[in-house]
Amino acid sequence: MTAESVPTYQLKIALRDTSPPVWRRVTLPADTSLGCLHDIIQTCFGWDDSHLHSFAEPRSGRQFADFDAPLDRDPVRDADEESVTVAELLPHEGGRLEYTYDFGDDWRHQITLEKSLPTSAPDRRVRCTGGRRAMPYAEDTGGAWGLQAVLDAVADRGAPAPEPWTDLVETLREEGFDPADFDREALDRELAGLDPRPPTAAPARQSAAAAPGGRRCSCGEVHDDEYDEGLAAEFVPVRPVSLAPRAELAAAARRVPRIATALRLADWCRGGRAVTSREMLKPALGRLAVQELELWAQDDELSALRPAERDERLARLRSSGDLPCLDSPWCLALDADLVEISAGTARPGAGLPATAGGEGVLELWCRALEDELDGLDDLGALGLPPLLLAALGMQDEDVDGLAAVVLRALYEVPDGEWLDTALLVGALREGLPEQEARLVELLFLQILDQAALLLAEYQAAEVETGPETGREHDRILLDLLGVMGNTEDGDDTPLPGTRLRLTPLGRHGLREYLLAGGVHAPLVGELADADAPTLLDALLDYDQDAAHTEITGWISHRGQGPAAVQLIDACAGLEADAALRRLAAAPVLAELDEPRALAVLRKAAASGVPGCAESAAITLVGRGEIPEGHGPELRRWGLVDHLWGPLGVADEAFATFLDQEGDSVLPLLEQAADDLWRCEHPATEAVLEAAGRHLRARDKALAKRLRRSATKVGSQRRR
Repeated sequence: MTAESVPTYQLKIALRDTSPPVWRRVTLPADTSLGCLHDIIQTCFGWDDSHLHSFAEPRSGRQFADFDAPLDRDPVRDADEESVTVAELLPHEGGRLEYTYDFGDDWRHQITLEKSLPTSAPDRRVRCTGGRRAMPYAEDTGGAWGLQAVLDAVADRGAPAPEPWTDLVETLREEGFDPADFDREALDRELAGLDPRPPTAAPARQSAAAAPGGRRCSCGEVHDDEYDEGLAAEFVPVRPVSLAPRAELAAAARRVPRIATALRLADWCRGGRAVTSREMLKPALGRLAVQELELWAQDDELSALRPAERDERLARLRSSGDLPCLDSPWCLALDADLVEISAGTARPGAGLPATAGGEGVLELWCRALEDELDGLDDLGALGLPPLLLAALGMQDEDVDGLAAVVLRALYEVPDGEWLDTALLVGALREGLPEQEARLVELLFLQILDQAALLLAEYQAAEVETGPETGREHDRILLDLLGVMGNTEDGDDTPLPGTRLRLTPLGRHGLREYLLAGGVHAPLVGELADADAPTLLDALLDYDQDAAHTEITGWISHRGQGPAAVQLIDACAGLEADAALRRLAAAPVLAELDEPRALAVLRKAAASGVPGCAESAAITLVGRGEIPEGHGPELRRWGLVDHLWGPLGVADEAFATFLDQEGDSVLPLLEQAADDLWRCEHPATEAVLEAAGRHLRARDKALAKRLRRSATKVGSQRRR
């Protein structure tokens, strides 16, 4: 990739757990290494690189670190940060990374790819294009809570500087530090001195050709067994879905109270509204906003009061941040640039015009929802008492990935249906020791309850809470603490709990969430313009109904004659990949019945082109037509080829295929086992050996016949 062809990435880097939020917006070449991104983040937030750090993909768990640092590394999960580019980990807009600095203070930064801009100029400059809140020197202050304590102490000049930050607070007071005074131009000058270099180390992951003995993954690469196990779920696509028209989705997003209120607050700031040093509306203005915009209607306590009582309650307001109905949408408006603050005054921000439109409000809704959903993996946010967590020995790692499992399962549920929580709990518990299974169940139910609250707030799901939800959680907790005795003696059937089903808006939001996490989330009908190889590769991951819809649309889009030509061309070759395509092509070819398409099939059957000829001939046989030049050998060839595709992916994939297709495949193997050695397919011996091995426990006699047939293939070839 040359400098002229490298896109420019616009990243938003936000310091987690800060309120008001501290963030920076930078642009850089997409081929910048993660090691260089580390340097950029250090500069953006004033860190001095005196502690360890790492990058992480939030939903896969993969980590990237400085391999020159004295850090314990997991050889399976960890890679060198100098071996990968920003573009490799953030291939799509909306994608996210986590960057943690100082594992003691735990400074967590969220990196979001906001835009991929036109190719960068040859100068490869790193630029700061925006940001919010100035950062004092914060090394070794204890993390985000310590930073907040320092800023509060700086603002309260009449109070003594507290320990252990006395020197820092006094220095900041003397310098007149203003946390609202972010100097973009000064940071831009600092960043100009950095070189956004490409990776300097070997690639983090081997290609298929460079990894002999590994297993082929659906991501297109080959991994060793251990690594592939951990990454499997990340690359398996979810089922294709249909989305409501974007205009309808945008209108629904605008009706979500938090979104609507954030937009109204931004517009309310026209002419300027005074704010405090913490960028909150001054109390009198906060009261005014609640009254004029009728925000009290969104607060259960305030809306239950009579007008006079409500006025009295608001008169006692000490801070605008004390009212969730005001604080939550105000923070969203600030974070989304709907409101910008300068010289102690809030006015409509640069982001308001774009957000006010249909597409803009939908993007705002998606970003806000994703921010909330990312917090579901935070153990402290699940509502379990800290003492209980300590008693159970639970740590943040215990919930890693569970939220993604819950949300993905919800996304997979067909439109209009409810998530079967009991079925999902059973799947999560399967194969685990009893104590660990109960812990997983507890975490799942807590995550489900938190997800239900969030999704309901954003009108992304309909939620029904069962009357026994609290009892179920209590029962599991007592179980884990050993209060109720042996669970095997009692009824372990899950009690009725929370039920969820997605709204059309929620379907769109979860799809964006999954895409940002690197999960392939196709749409029904999106393959209409695809070429035949792309169609066939995708159909392997579709269920029967979705596949039929795609096939019908794909054929209609181009006509049966051209469709037949493209499909047959995609069937060429005898390698495993080609066999998989032929496996997917069979139901597509079976849909062709027009004279022009049948003429293409007859010509291909007589062509002698490996793969093409057999696929066309098998399709014609299925229509009751015996093509010239093809005899009994065709049936054997088709059976071997049918099994060769899954075997070429991995031994486990072959075993799964036999389990799923056993009712149709095993009778064919039983009938042809003694003659299959005569098949001239190049994979005959490998298929017979694998089938004999995997069927040994299921049908010893058939397995023995298949192995004997495989031996004959080897003997014949040696002669």
